[in-house]
Amino acid sequence: MSANSPVTSVYIFQRGDSLKKIATRYGTTVEAIKTVNNLTSDILDLGQSLQIPLLTLPDGIYRKGNTGLQVKILQSILDSFGFSLLVDGFYGPKTVGVILQLQQKFPPFKVDGIYGPQTRASLQSLIDTHFHLVANPTDKLVLINRENGLPAEYVPPDLVVPAIPFTFQEYDPKKQMRKEASQALEQLFTKAKHDNITLMGVSGYRSYERQAQIYARNIQVSPIKAQFSAPPGCSEHQTGLAIDVSSASNNYNLSQSFSATPEGQWLAQTASAFGFIIRYQHGKENITGYQAEPWHIRYVGIDVAQIITLNELTLEEYLSK
Repeated sequence: MSANSPVTSVYIFQRGDSLKKIATRYGTTVEAIKTVNNLTSDILDLGQSLQIPLLTLPDGIYRKGNTGLQVKILQSILDSFGFSLLVDGFYGPKTVGVILQLQQKFPPFKVDGIYGPQTRASLQSLIDTHFHLVANPTDKLVLINRENGLPAEYVPPDLVVPAIPFTFQEYDPKKQMRKEASQALEQLFTKAKHDNITLMGVSGYRSYERQAQIYARNIQVSPIKAQFSAPPGCSEHQTGLAIDVSSASNNYNLSQSFSATPEGQWLAQTASAFGFIIRYQHGKENITGYQAEPWHIRYVGIDVAQIITLNELTLEEYLSK
């Protein structure tokens, strides 16, 4: 084992142990333990000594074609985020692709697929916030925030365009939502019309690439906006379950003032009856990680939406109970 390998302690394999249990206990990964100990199997002997590695990012610069233990450690850490990655010590196209995805989360850094000091610092921030990719992207209760992300290649399987008015006439992918959410949205808008409330759709589905462009532009305009803008992969819009809405009384803007309009107040009171929640609430910023957005509604189904709304919960709080 290399003298530079990050080892925190030695562990003796005991009855009832598994590499998965040991990795969880020490906050590392099975692949990291196997890499440092040169293991080819998950089956160990009682009393076997294991060196336990920390999730410590390697120093140096690594690019396509590089090989070795440090590349393996990097791959183990990327694998712990939830990326489907072969931990083989070869910096090949798949590793390059994952690094490219992650670099898009941190503009204005260069997006080149090369691992170096800036990328290391960015990945360390993801480790510090316990970032990982979700395992259930199609679940209507999937939790997406700064700690729980979607892979760049994820596109919802059943996107359709809801029959509602939008603030623009031409076709745009952002008109789309998942089928179940779209049908519920149509019913919500029908109820609004019956109650003499006129809502307009502004932005529904948004791809990883589109979110990366928006995030980079926001940071160029004002770095402070990074606090309020979702990095690519961390936006609910990519799930196809969320949509931004507005009204003429708010000049069709997405702004805090929407909550004071008749339309915004009606939406807050009525959305849950159709399976939607106001996802980002005032006073809950420290839980959701985003500023309040009275215009952003998220489909979770009627039963869950009513529980969340009645108890003034966030989706994070509901799922943690």
